[in-house]
Amino acid sequence: MPLTLQEVARQIRMALEDPKRGEREAWLPIREFLDEFRAADPHTQEAMIADRPDPAGDPRFDAYLAALAEYLALRHGLPVPVWVEESNRFLDQWWFPTSFRSLHAMALVESPASFRRRGIFVDHTEFERC
Repeated sequence: MPLTLQEVARQIRMALEDPKRGEREAWLPIREFLDEFRAADPHTQEAMIADRPDPAGDPRFDAYLAALAEYLALRHGLPVPVWVEESNRFLDQWWFPTSFRSLHAMALVESPASFRRRGIFVDHTEFERC
């Protein structure tokens, strides 16, 4: 059974709650999800993003998962889940998930609209796996 965004949020929360794992390991379930999403048929892809994930333990990741669901739905011709428009899925302050400040300018230009409108800025390499 492929990962759903609900399960991804649960795994992110577990990583963030563990001081030995932290934010760096919180990205692992997202990468795994992208790999499984890419390999899935459209019906399964729709199911993987359809249900609202519980809070991930960090508002940035909650917004990121909504941006990801919207991006993937639009890119693959799937219905955009209603939950992605919830107010807690948007950030008040901009977030650049990369620690490399030199990539921030590129991220401002290259971020897909679903991320930009939530205040999240990623560069083109973010989705090379999908």
